[in-house]
Parts: sequence; C-alpha cells; structure tokens
Amino acid sequence: MADRPAHRNRSTPTTIADSGGRADLSRLATAVTHYGVRARVVDDTAPYLRVGNPESDYAEEDVYCEPRSHGHDFVASFGVHLGSSDSIEPTARKVAWLVGAADES
Repeated sequence: MADRPAHRNRSTPTTIADSGGRADLSRLATAVTHYGVRARVVDDTAPYLRVGNPESDYAEEDVYCEPRSHGHDFVASFGVHLGSSDSIEPTARKVAWLVGAADES
C-alpha cells in the first residue's frame, strides 16, 4: 500500500451490493464520460465506480452507491454525498469536477 496516495488507504463507506446499485453506477459512468474522464464499474463485494481524469496521474475517485428507500445515493470514497440515482446528470458534473474535468459552476 505504500505506492498508493494516503487518501486511498481509508476505509470505504458501508455499501450493500445489489443489481439496482450496479445499474445506477453504470448509468453514472455513461453520464460522467461525457466530461472526458475514464469511468468503469468495479465488481467487488459492493460494486463501485472508479473515475479518473486522463490528464492527471492523481485525479482519481471511487464512487460508491448506497441504497435508500427510493433509489440510491452516490457517495465519494471520503464520505461526501454526491447525488442520487434520481439526479444522474448533476451528480456526473460533481464527479467530473471532483477529478478536475469540469468547472465549479
């Protein structure tokens, strides 16, 4: 783990693996690629979306999907709520901004 940045060594938020969550992560992956970033769903105990800015060696973020009573919430690896499955486009913009691929506005 010495080769990984310190922020990558933190524990991940609690998530529950379900097919709806994976489908929503796939929808978010499609939306965020319009900002010119790399995005892929990683199948783990709980799937997550790995997003990276190809113009940076360090701008990479894992986005987790947490079930809610209606749909899912997307959460950054450091615990910040990014949006919900009901707001894919605004969430994609936040994720792209997080990795430096979109303006703050």
